[in-house]
Amino acid sequence: MTDATEPLGATPGQDISGLLLHNHSSRNEINAAETEAIDKASTKHVHRARKKSRDAEWLTDEFIRKVHHDMFGGIWDWAGKYRTIRLNIGVEPHHIPEQIQLLCGDFLLWNSGTAPMPALEIAARLHHRLTKIHPFKDGNGRHARLITDIFLHSRDHLLPKWPQIHRLVQGDVIRVQYIAALKKADEGDYSALRSLLEDWLEEKK
Repeated sequence: MTDATEPLGATPGQDISGLLLHNHSSRNEINAAETEAIDKASTKHVHRARKKSRDAEWLTDEFIRKVHHDMFGGIWDWAGKYRTIRLNIGVEPHHIPEQIQLLCGDFLLWNSGTAPMPALEIAARLHHRLTKIHPFKDGNGRHARLITDIFLHSRDHLLPKWPQIHRLVQGDVIRVQYIAALKKADEGDYSALRSLLEDWLEEKK
């Protein structure tokens, strides 16, 4: 279940436990380092996405952790490691490996070459499930968005122009719509999230 009280995928401003950047003393400096690392990870993985076959089991536990490590490794010591602490959102820590395996199996069925779902439907389901599991200590929203981009690019689909949801303040219209869409998806209705993704496609910017 998602929680509307915290920016989804945001790194708490005061929590610097596990920070590896000893010369970065401000939140702005950490944000800048994260942005640079995420841009590099995005370029790396999205560029390789078209080589992924629909029937190939490329979405794996290992791949999910590797993408997160590429995004935050060198900045945080928890990068690429499933969390062992409870958060106000996400599944219990001991359920994370099991839930990730279920997601990977479901994704293979959704993306089957014989009867695949429409790409945006899969994107909505994939993004929601990763956000709901919340497998890492932080960076989950940004990680879910990059995994979604990798999938869409593997299907030669336009990518969403994601708003910076992790930095939107409480009450922001886009943030409210996004959280509402995730809560509907919690109930099995992906239409609102799918509609948001369609609205954010790069051709509509």
